[in-house]
Amino acid sequence: MIRQATESDAEAIIAIRRNTISEQEYFLTTDEEFSLDHAGQVKEMADRSEAGGMTFVADAEGKVVAFLFFNRSRMKRMRHNGSFGIGILPDYRDRGLGSRMLQHLISWARDQEEIEKICLGVFATNERAIASYKKAGFVEEGREIRQYKFDDGRYVDNVLMGIQL
Repeated sequence: MIRQATESDAEAIIAIRRNTISEQEYFLTTDEEFSLDHAGQVKEMADRSEAGGMTFVADAEGKVVAFLFFNRSRMKRMRHNGSFGIGILPDYRDRGLGSRMLQHLISWARDQEEIEKICLGVFATNERAIASYKKAGFVEEGREIRQYKFDDGRYVDNVLMGIQL
């Protein structure tokens, strides 16, 4: 079941974020940089909601197994769009959950009066995610070349994608 997150979901969201950050290189934040606690997560969700965004979670077997954040700008010229991030526990990947959460976001956003577009940035090396986004109707709108640099000296482009609602 996909639903709006509540304050009581904060610890589960933090745990999923820690897990996905530590095992995948597709997140901007590194293990060393992630320091959000319960109060910080609750504040982040409240700030996001106040700005017209949303935090969704997916429940399975009585526990939160995934999250999706949708962030909107407070700036007038950018209020018509927003961007998102998603994280799923390893045991719940490859089951279509990410696609269902993305469809839930698209449906929710279409019901919001001011939202006209959903945007995202994705590491060019995350081919699986790019394919999923394209399947959902997102198109590549551009690239930021060598946007990310890893400790081993590798660079990765940021693929900018969007969907008009």
